[in-house]
Amino acid sequence: MYLDEAKRLFTELNVDEPGSLKPCTEEEVSALEQRVGRPLPGAYREFLLWMGHGAGRFLAGTHFLYEQLPQLKEWATELLEENDFPEPLPDDALVFLMHQGYQFMFFRLSEGDDPPVFYYHEAVHKNSFERKYDSLSEYFAVAVKSYAR
Repeated sequence: MYLDEAKRLFTELNVDEPGSLKPCTEEEVSALEQRVGRPLPGAYREFLLWMGHGAGRFLAGTHFLYEQLPQLKEWATELLEENDFPEPLPDDALVFLMHQGYQFMFFRLSEGDDPPVFYYHEAVHKNSFERKYDSLSEYFAVAVKSYAR
């Protein structure tokens, strides 16, 4: 559906290690929706049900797993405060990825089933978040291609 291109690339580019995909259950995804107080975008639900608990070495060194999600917004907020970033995270932001403690990505729960992805990097001095990808599906396809290189 939303991630058809990313999934096709994952297989076609031999990123898939046998047995490496560890999906979340519907119950886990529903529990996350309860925690955040609203439905998750369809593209993100699809991602969690595809590889929410891991995918071998894909995104190694990056916090993105289901178990890590509760801490990510807190860590992102701390990073913004440490760097005196002038813009707070939106209330409906879901930080879905943090890399090495100095950069993170988020989407807004209010922006549809395949929302744009916003980015923060502490070494890039901007006054607002960068809109990095027009959709989650685009981000995941790019991530798969980058990993395959």
